[in-house]
Amino acid sequence: MMNTNGRIDMKHVHSKLSALLAENVHIHFNDVVAEYQHQLYTFAYRLTGSAQDAEDIVQEAFVHAYLALATYPEERVKALKLRPWLYKITLNEFHHFLYHKRLNTISLDFSAEHVLATFPELRKEDIETLIEKREDLKSLLAQLPEHYRVAILCYFFAGLSYQEIASLFDQPLGTVKSTISRAIKLLRTKASSYTHQPKGEKGYGRFKL
Repeated sequence: MMNTNGRIDMKHVHSKLSALLAENVHIHFNDVVAEYQHQLYTFAYRLTGSAQDAEDIVQEAFVHAYLALATYPEERVKALKLRPWLYKITLNEFHHFLYHKRLNTISLDFSAEHVLATFPELRKEDIETLIEKREDLKSLLAQLPEHYRVAILCYFFAGLSYQEIASLFDQPLGTVKSTISRAIKLLRTKASSYTHQPKGEKGYGRFKL
C-alpha cells in the first residue's frame, strides 16, 4: 500500500503483519523474519561491532519473539506495535550479551591509545600496567554498578553516540550524559586505585565498592 508520496506505508505493513500473526503465528512468523531481519541485524551490529555476535543476538531475539507471540491472545497480537516490540527484544538480548559474554572479552581489545583517550590523566606507566593486567581491568569493569557498566560499554565499546543511547534506553539526553560522566569518574577512581596499589598486597587488582 502506497501513501500520498508514492512510498510504501510502513504503518500499514506493520499492522498487516500483526493481523496475520493474530490469525496464525506458526504460518506467518516467517513473514516477520523476512521483513525485520535485516533491520534488526543492522541494529545489533551497531551495538556489538561484530557480524557473528549480531547474528546470534537477532536469532535469539526472533526465538523469544516467536515463543512470546505463541502465548499471546489474538487481540493482544493485533494491537501489538510490532517493530518497536522487536527492537526492544533485540535490545534485551544485547544486554544479555553484554553481561554474559562481552564482559569476558571486552578488555582484551584495549590498546594504549584507547585507554589514554578514556583516562587522559593516567601516566604512561599506569597505562602500561593496565594493558598488562587485562584480566584485572575486566574485573574492574565488572565491578561497576550495572547501569554505569552498560553506559560505558555502549559508549566506548559499541561506539554509540549520546543520542543513540538516549533513544535505546528511552532516557533524556542529559540523563545519558550525566550517567556516562559519573561512570567515567568512578572508573577513573578504580583505575587509579588499581595502578597505585602495592603489588605485594593481597587482593591486588580487586576493589570494594
